[in-house]
Amino acid sequence: MKKPAWLFSLGACLLCSWIPMFAHHSFQAEYDDGKPVTLTGKVTKVSPDNPHGWIYMDVNNDNGKTIHWAVELPPPNVLQKNGFGTSVYRAMEEAHEEVTVQAFLSKDGSKHAWAAGLTRGDGKTVITLGGLPAQPFNVKPTGDRKVKQ
Repeated sequence: MKKPAWLFSLGACLLCSWIPMFAHHSFQAEYDDGKPVTLTGKVTKVSPDNPHGWIYMDVNNDNGKTIHWAVELPPPNVLQKNGFGTSVYRAMEEAHEEVTVQAFLSKDGSKHAWAAGLTRGDGKTVITLGGLPAQPFNVKPTGDRKVKQ
């Protein structure tokens, strides 16, 4: 192989390996761990996609108006390890089950949040969705999510 073709191939491989790392976002960049929220509403759709899934739900505000929320989930393998498998989200979606989600609001003020935990309609089944500080939420987390200044 000639040197220019070899260098081009090497450059293309490096570029292709770098793109997925660049595309991924961090919790700290998009969500505010100082703004926890508890959302109770009916599940309209669950989309357990890679790299992050979503729960779509209709939540009634204090005035009775329905607000459509999108709650971001961890990757499917994390959900599966915590008991949130295919049969669970299908059942919730088909029944339009009322659930309570503990989450963190997005920094841009839109109606989406990052899910930390979910309590199913029976009030007993709690699914830890992972990746966030444990309750109480007002305690500032430590670890690699915080940007050191």
